[in-house]
Amino acid sequence: MAQRQLKQPVTQPPSTEELLALAAKRVELPDAPLELDYQDDVDTLYISLKKNANPTHSKTKLDDSVIYDYENDTLVGIEILDISGQLKYANPS
Repeated sequence: MAQRQLKQPVTQPPSTEELLALAAKRVELPDAPLELDYQDDVDTLYISLKKNANPTHSKTKLDDSVIYDYENDTLVGIEILDISGQLKYANPS
């Protein structure tokens, strides 16, 4: 049986510029102030589009592992799972 090559885990969090570049590959980012919250333990990036938002519902795009948070009809946040692509190598199936 062939052994799988595991990608090296992220040793330091990506920079803001790297996170934005990775996010832009998966979602269309608005031309507005963005607040980023990167959780390195789960490699997830949350992009806040509105301060003090109270999301009322979410829509998930499973093929890209993206969750869009809405406050009524207004997009207020975007969560991108496995932003750097490291998690898919951490527990290969």
